Amino acid sequence: MTTSVPLTTQLQGRSNRQATVNSLHTTCHFPQIANLPNRTVKNIQPHPSISFNGTPKKEISLEKAIQSLESSTFDSDFYNSLISQCISEKALHEGIRLCSHLESIGYEPSTYMENQFINLYAKCGEMGTAKEIFKGMSQRNSVSWNAMISGYCLNEQFLEAFLLFQEMTGSGVTHNQWTYPSALRASIGLGNLKYGEQIHGHLMKTGFFQYVQVGNALINMYTKLGTLEDAEIVYENMEELDVISWNSIITANAQNGYRDRVLILFVEMQQKGFKPDKYVYGSVLGSCGHNSKALHAQIYKSGCSMNVYVMTALLDAYASTGNLNGAYLVFSRMSERNIVAWNTMISAYIENQCIKEGLQLFMQMGENGISPDEYTIAIMIKAMTVQSEIAECKQFHVIAVKSGYYTDASIGNALITMYSKHGKVSYSLQALKNISKPDLISWNAMIQSHAQNRRYDEALALFLDMKLSGIEPDVFTFIGILTTCTNIGCLGTGKIVHGNLIKSGLVVDAFVGSSLVDMYAKSGVVSDAKRAFDEIEQKDPTTWNSMILGLAQNGHGHKGLELVCLMMQENLEPDNFTFASLLSGCADTMAVQQGRQVHSLILKSRLTTDVPLANALITMYASFGSINEAEQVFYGLTTTTKTIVTWNAMIGGYAQNGCTRKALGLFDQIGNNKITPNGITFVALLTACSHSGLIDQAETYFYSMTAKYGIKPGYEHSACMVDILCRAGRLEEAENFINRMPYDPNALVWRMLLSACRSLGDLDRGKRSMEKITALEPGDSAAYVLLSNIYASQGKWNDVNELRKLMRENGVKKKPGKSWIELHNTVHEFVAGDHSHPQADDIYSKLEHLMTEMKLEGYVSDTSVSSIQIG
Repeated sequence: MTTSVPLTTQLQGRSNRQATVNSLHTTCHFPQIANLPNRTVKNIQPHPSISFNGTPKKEISLEKAIQSLESSTFDSDFYNSLISQCISEKALHEGIRLCSHLESIGYEPSTYMENQFINLYAKCGEMGTAKEIFKGMSQRNSVSWNAMISGYCLNEQFLEAFLLFQEMTGSGVTHNQWTYPSALRASIGLGNLKYGEQIHGHLMKTGFFQYVQVGNALINMYTKLGTLEDAEIVYENMEELDVISWNSIITANAQNGYRDRVLILFVEMQQKGFKPDKYVYGSVLGSCGHNSKALHAQIYKSGCSMNVYVMTALLDAYASTGNLNGAYLVFSRMSERNIVAWNTMISAYIENQCIKEGLQLFMQMGENGISPDEYTIAIMIKAMTVQSEIAECKQFHVIAVKSGYYTDASIGNALITMYSKHGKVSYSLQALKNISKPDLISWNAMIQSHAQNRRYDEALALFLDMKLSGIEPDVFTFIGILTTCTNIGCLGTGKIVHGNLIKSGLVVDAFVGSSLVDMYAKSGVVSDAKRAFDEIEQKDPTTWNSMILGLAQNGHGHKGLELVCLMMQENLEPDNFTFASLLSGCADTMAVQQGRQVHSLILKSRLTTDVPLANALITMYASFGSINEAEQVFYGLTTTTKTIVTWNAMIGGYAQNGCTRKALGLFDQIGNNKITPNGITFVALLTACSHSGLIDQAETYFYSMTAKYGIKPGYEHSACMVDILCRAGRLEEAENFINRMPYDPNALVWRMLLSACRSLGDLDRGKRSMEKITALEPGDSAAYVLLSNIYASQGKWNDVNELRKLMRENGVKKKPGKSWIELHNTVHEFVAGDHSHPQADDIYSKLEHLMTEMKLEGYVSDTSVSSIQIG
């Protein structure tokens, strides 16, 4: 990969170069030289630097030969030799000076020389000038046409090449065996199989298929355009083969993953007397790394062991199978090591998680005077991202800047990922801005960076910026942005993204489909989730699991069970994740009977209850309050199979159900079983302490996190401590704790404090908490309701009304409360103020009856609570 150069630099370089060409052309109008009158050049004397046949002596440089033009005149052989040397050295400046000299002496070039000048301009990227020469030629032969067609291909002007081939066909000029390879290359460049097939048909009619170079070009064309079967047919029908033919068909099969066929062809090639060259070995090694030892021996016998290309391919073959010792043996014995060899060995270490060895080799590379390129730096940044601290990672950013590669997309993409992993999103954004030409991978990495760091709004904004920049999203973009919409509950935007996905014409595969199902399901729109699920043609287990989880989480566990049965009818066995999805959904919606049915189905299936599934069962039973059943699952596992997640699930279950003593006792057993607690463990412990008012014990656990276990307390732990202090009525301590937090407090902790202020009637502290919450989450209706209740409890109804007015002005709406109840194996959802249930009349009649009985029993409504209208 070459270093990306800013556009302004490219334009400046192009401008300077063109100015030089134009300046030289002011005295040289070679494109019209064919129209000069016939002149006879007389008194041609050989120059001392010229051999008897008129060609420059080898020790004379091109520059000196050009300078000699000023003092002598030469024969056509000399001029032809000189233009050939200009072509081989891509010496445009010297070629133009030769052109000027020929015009000044009235030399009339032959068709051969004009063709040579076309080749020179084409190889130097000056196709406009080459075209002028071509158009001005009095006589054009097939070589002239071929030179132009191949020149267009060389400069990646494939459409012009193909159109010129068509023009040549219509002009009556005879094609030859060199015409068709260039025309076929043009069809590859255009990515148009139809054009290639047209050329194939034409050459079959003209009889040029017999030429080996034509057959090789056909194999290459069909391989590059994705039709290996046609490439094989061409190979089978070729009358003559050369090493290029064998390499072409071997490469074709290697690229399509047919390793057995590659080996068969490799053996067959040698049986027919062809000696593999470095390119053949490269293709075979790239496909058949599992046979690297046998190939290694043959390479040494063939004499190719001194070729850096072959040995690098052999090194890579060993590395691809994880044989690092074999790879390093090849590397250490290489007589010549170029940058590719160093990169391959470093990459081998990194890909096999040998980061230390990769870093050591990187240092040796510098000691050997080899400068890293963009690939070296990119792979090292990726390596540091996995295991190193941010300071060490930044060192490679510095190397990238000093080497000038920091504007390269591969480097920038690696930096984006690196800074994202360390939570430095602003640095990621700067890395994106530094890339001279951000590609699709750059944008995807940046969107993923923001999503991973929960900056979802900015991820959506980046998606729009990407579209405006002209980069079209791919499936990975859509998966990332749909996941973002899911995480922030932004269904409206998600639907727009879904519409963009449909318009893009991309196939909705299982991965994208699962993201759509997940988004609609988590937004509660089960019908749309099911529609997205049904539209996926090739469903994989992940897709089924997403739909099953969506149904279970939305209170349709029975439908989830039905889908499991349907999944089995499709010859797809439900896995542990399928059942874990159902269990999770049942736990969320308190579907007790359905959860037990799922457990029964697990026991009846042939699946082994693995640890993740057991964890899901413990969590579900604990959420149901069935702590005995949770314990049966927990103690049914062997001590060695329990992970920290299992212990956390049980401790959390005890905490959730008020079994504080059991929760703390189980934590004491963790150390005895050589299990290291994590942050989630302490959330469960602090929750248990909160439910039992164990303030001193909670503080001990909280401060031991860092002192004893090296765990940095997070938002969840601080929230637990605030909750404990608030439950104990120690609001001043709670507020001081929040203000001393080492990071900016979130709305959750202030909401806890406000709720406690409501219970204890602490108006001033409640107002301060309210201000903090609305600054962080302006649309949070709970803060308004809680403060309104404090005002109401103190009879400040004017303040209550002002607060309601403020809610309306700020567009804040109270979300309706919801509840679920399981009846006859179906979970019913009820929403406050909703009358859409088919049995709503009977339900509200029963509620009125219950209210009457409650009043008769002496129940009195709490008039200190302010009623906030929904909507």
